[in-house]
Amino acid sequence: MALAFSVTLSACGGDSGASDAVDSTVKATKAAATSTQPFTAPTLVNPINPQQYGAKCDGVTDDSKAFQSAVNAGDVKVPASKTCLINKTVNITTSYRHIECAAGAVIKQTNPYAGNVFRVFSPSGASLSGDSIVNCTFVGANSVAPKYYNNDDRHWNIAVQTGDRVSNFLLAGNTFKQFFGQTAFQTYGTVDGGSGDRVEYNTFQSCGYYGPAFVAHRNGYMGHNKLIDCAMGVENDNASQNTGGNVIEYNTLTAVHGYGAPDMNNSVMLTGGVAGNANYSTNIVRNNTVSGVSDSAAFQRAGLPSAIWQRATAGAAQYQNNTCSSGCQTYR
Repeated sequence: MALAFSVTLSACGGDSGASDAVDSTVKATKAAATSTQPFTAPTLVNPINPQQYGAKCDGVTDDSKAFQSAVNAGDVKVPASKTCLINKTVNITTSYRHIECAAGAVIKQTNPYAGNVFRVFSPSGASLSGDSIVNCTFVGANSVAPKYYNNDDRHWNIAVQTGDRVSNFLLAGNTFKQFFGQTAFQTYGTVDGGSGDRVEYNTFQSCGYYGPAFVAHRNGYMGHNKLIDCAMGVENDNASQNTGGNVIEYNTLTAVHGYGAPDMNNSVMLTGGVAGNANYSTNIVRNNTVSGVSDSAAFQRAGLPSAIWQRATAGAAQYQNNTCSSGCQTYR
């Protein structure tokens, strides 16, 4: 079930105290959150409206070039109630770059062969830290009952991806719908995919396979996300990639149609790590709820169970107090 990642796209061991550090960070974040949203969005510095660089945000004109110019210039605030089309990857190549969407803003991709919407990486191979995307709605070109194609470039239709030593990235308050790719959000590194990312209070729906996935990532946090017809978790390609100290908690995964991929013969899936012969034993998966079976509209077939995959040959993650019900199966 390994997620096959392209090196050109830029594809988690940690110590036993790492999860405590993550817990402390999460508690501090919650304490600082405002009454209007359960997380603290980074403060934008002189935010730029992409329309200043020529974006139409009419849902028809490709605004990729204008978004790239805006991101190169500074923090970005996507205007309220606008639909901005991005059909070419916008690269974020500096630390502490923040993108936030005003109420009702939609970022749309109509070309499922276009790869990422946003990619965070350093062209020089340096480390990046502290970037964020919050409160945006991303809409892809897949169907509500999602399809999946592992044999063409739709496999790489990943909305947001970080690559190689990108750390402390915040993805919060967003909605991702109908992307074909193996993930809607993922980290990646040939060995080191960074550490300390937070993926929280997002909605992932109608996924080709995974919603969020940590690949080669350590000490990350996935919490309070809602997933419909998507998998989530930690998944390395091989044993040389970093993993460990990741915490996955208080997420809800529900199958209606089921994700598109045939992998694992499931409709949705939660895992702290299965593939790549990696040692996932310091990852913690707790207090999550998984339920449902695929229906007759599923791209695979009807009746596939939802699942919590605990089985891992080189060291399983720690699973605590998860709820598997209404069509869910646990694989130990």
